[in-house]
Amino acid sequence: MGDLARPPVLDSDVLIDFLRGAGPGRDLVRRVRDSLAFQITAVTAFELTLGSEYERDPTSADALLAAPCLMLTRDAAMLAGGVLRELRAAGAGIDIRDAMQAGICLHADAPLITRNSRHFDGVPGLQVIEPGRWRAAT
Repeated sequence: MGDLARPPVLDSDVLIDFLRGAGPGRDLVRRVRDSLAFQITAVTAFELTLGSEYERDPTSADALLAAPCLMLTRDAAMLAGGVLRELRAAGAGIDIRDAMQAGICLHADAPLITRNSRHFDGVPGLQVIEPGRWRAAT
């Protein structure tokens, strides 16, 4: 993938790779964390604070959560609900949190970087990028 006009949204799994020190998201987050050249969503903030690692030591996660945060607004929620309804009607489906994540990214016209690209298969208009395929703007 080439440079993107909008900072990407990093999915929870990518941030968790960094926090655990392993996985394809680790190196990507190392490259962008100091510049905060990424965004998160309110869903990601929820998922990171839900984890037991956060309870033990929130310091590293809090540093990542300082990135600009996209909210689940009414418009984003309506996009998410529409996506989930359409996927279910087609016999497919995604987790409600993934649908909310997709709705937020669609509303913001922001690409989503995730290891779980299959979770977002079938979401029309959503740009999904795997961590190893994204290059930060330089």
